[in-house]
Amino acid sequence: MKRLHAAGLAVLIIPVLIGAALPRAGSPDDTVSFASDVSPLLQKYCLPCHADENHNPSELSLDSYELMMKGGKHGDVVKTGEPDESTIIQKLSENPPFGDRMPLHSKRKKSPTPPTYLTDDEVKLLAKWVSQGAQNN
Repeated sequence: MKRLHAAGLAVLIIPVLIGAALPRAGSPDDTVSFASDVSPLLQKYCLPCHADENHNPSELSLDSYELMMKGGKHGDVVKTGEPDESTIIQKLSENPPFGDRMPLHSKRKKSPTPPTYLTDDEVKLLAKWVSQGAQNN
């Protein structure tokens, strides 16, 4: 009987211990990577306009971590540790503090499709990266 009780306890305790040791998706312990998480978003949504070779009024290039951290005409794009104060996050909101919401969708062009903005989860991922120190990892 004792052996059965101990085995039953092990069945309950071991998964809890293993689960505690594994990182959970979306937990504060998850480190957001520039290379695998942030850069693909920049490539998908931002580089059509904010590539170093393109002329854009903000003079902001998002081709690389170094160029992004250099900023543009409006100053720094990232305020390390402060996503709410970072232009890159502000410009993705529905009502940015200046200019238009990004990615820009020209109001002058008659397009049959609405603009494709980042999802809430994608914006949260970028904000988490900024709050984690905006590392080049």
